[in-house]
Amino acid sequence: MVLSTSNSEGLRLGSAFAAFCILFASGPAAAKATFVTFDAGIPTSINSSNTVAGYTTSDGFVRTADGTVVTFDVAGATSTRALGINDAGEITGLYRDSGEVAHGFIRAADGSITTFDVPKAQGTGGAKINRKGTIVGVYDDDNGSHGFVRTAAGRLKRFDVPDTNFTSPDCINDKGAITGVYSSSDGHLHGFVRAPDGAITTIDVPGALDTSVACINIKGTVVGSYGTDGEHRFIRYADGTITTFDGQDCNIFSADINDKGVVTGSCQDRQHTGRFLGFVRKPDGTVKQFRVPNGGNSTTPVGINNAGVIAGSYRGGGFLRFP
Repeated sequence: MVLSTSNSEGLRLGSAFAAFCILFASGPAAAKATFVTFDAGIPTSINSSNTVAGYTTSDGFVRTADGTVVTFDVAGATSTRALGINDAGEITGLYRDSGEVAHGFIRAADGSITTFDVPKAQGTGGAKINRKGTIVGVYDDDNGSHGFVRTAAGRLKRFDVPDTNFTSPDCINDKGAITGVYSSSDGHLHGFVRAPDGAITTIDVPGALDTSVACINIKGTVVGSYGTDGEHRFIRYADGTITTFDGQDCNIFSADINDKGVVTGSCQDRQHTGRFLGFVRKPDGTVKQFRVPNGGNSTTPVGINNAGVIAGSYRGGGFLRFP
């Protein structure tokens, strides 16, 4: 994900291979699931205490479990995007100045904000933050888009997938493993995992034209997408084994995976492309769809915590789904 003004809403498909497809259940998710809706903006992430971060047209926001919503912005910013929150309530993201240049920030749980930039970058943005306060994000320069890691102490380290000018990390787990995508010289996308020691492993689903990665959990399990004749999803386990899955009459988009291996995301109706449902995929391969009650045709999950609580957007605002 580049940081140019044309993409101002955020930061941007193994040797052992076992593939099988799981069809979606046609009905709604288990009846015991309950929903809480709220009108605060666009949620982007959720932590273990069910606190949600996100953004409005111009501000970031944080919504705590008791329903309290606080909006915030970086001083002097024209827009502030909160993109990641950790269990301590620390938030990272990007803001834009009057010249539409992107900069990174971290907001502490007490509301204090620290800004940062990769030196000599044309744009910087935080994407996600883990329990240790380590931030992963993207910066742009004359040579393209690149990844960075910022420690809780403020130390910045740049990184790239070798021999590419587009490296876009988007997720970090609590051990410091990072996932993202990069573009090769043939113009296709590939997923990658960067280990805490800096070693990078490419992820490609065999036979796919493009492979991208959404996120990684504490066990090293990765969820992502790949393209052949359409959009498909995969899970890659730490041993390199890949399992694929699809939706029934819909294109699915994975958003997040928790430490128990539960995946969530959205499902776009192939016949009516404006209709979106949420889905939950359990570790046993069971996949169920759901929608926010009376929420229209747009239920879009963005994150799931280890208790299985899902945050996302729907036609009327944000939602929490409790299993």
